[in-house]
Amino acid sequence: MKILIIRNYPTYMSVEKNTYNIQEVGLAKALVRRGHVCDILFWTDRTEESVEIPVSNDGVVHVFYRHGKTLLKNTVFTGCADLFTQYDVLQPAEYNQMQAWLLAKNQPDKTVIYHGPYYSAFNKRYNLLCAVFDRFFLKNYIKQNSIFLVKSTLAKDFLEKKGIPASNISVAGVGIDTQMLSPGKAICNEKVYLQMKEQKEGPKILYVGRFEARRDIPFLFHTFSCLLHLCPQARLYLIGSGTKKYLQQSFDYARRLGIYERTAWQERVEQRYLSNVYSLADFFLLPTEYEIFGMVLLEAMYYKSVV
Repeated sequence: MKILIIRNYPTYMSVEKNTYNIQEVGLAKALVRRGHVCDILFWTDRTEESVEIPVSNDGVVHVFYRHGKTLLKNTVFTGCADLFTQYDVLQPAEYNQMQAWLLAKNQPDKTVIYHGPYYSAFNKRYNLLCAVFDRFFLKNYIKQNSIFLVKSTLAKDFLEKKGIPASNISVAGVGIDTQMLSPGKAICNEKVYLQMKEQKEGPKILYVGRFEARRDIPFLFHTFSCLLHLCPQARLYLIGSGTKKYLQQSFDYARRLGIYERTAWQERVEQRYLSNVYSLADFFLLPTEYEIFGMVLLEAMYYKSVV
């Protein structure tokens, strides 16, 4: 079977210098290992190109970087009709994305929509966008008997409550690229890794992810401050980016708690080096108001860190 995974978001995803585990790549590699042809379509605002990702001795994943029209975090690939005809299955992302809706409407027999989000009162903007989409477009999915894969039972319940038949929804989880989790041959000189190696006593606590309100970084710092009363030699390592304002607020809170000197932060680490970091961590913390799946939880458990 020939499958095309379509990431219809206006964000550039580098498969050659990625700083986190790209779900589409993990899933595509797994499907290739099962004997299928599976390629990926990513949006780009740079020069259009194609990249090949070898999958051990099983084959190759072709990644197509193509332009598209974008609005409100939606991308519609207007120039990819010929590419779509080459595949038996088209797998766009998210039920409320226009690219997914257009494919389900125009090519219902070979479109399978891969959906992740679920309802959370925290996501006010997303909930509003869904309400608008549902009013004008949702009925087409029910009429066309559209098929969905979802990342969790929460996402399945979310779609069922909108009227999508349960028989048309399958929980599939996410694709994790274990090749990217394997220690590479390159020597890791990342600052946070070297700092972890230098720590000889006390537990190493790790956080990997964006610094944003839904992750509640101040609560993470508060938790760590409580731990320091029990284990003064503990140290907290953080990897992630965020807005300048939120980063400032978070680290100011750490200073007020008196724990800033017991933390170490690095904005990003290439995925090929994260295995070194995970392998040194004793505990992994992810306090979050909302998490579509939590790829970093799988990565941490893969290296036997307590989550």
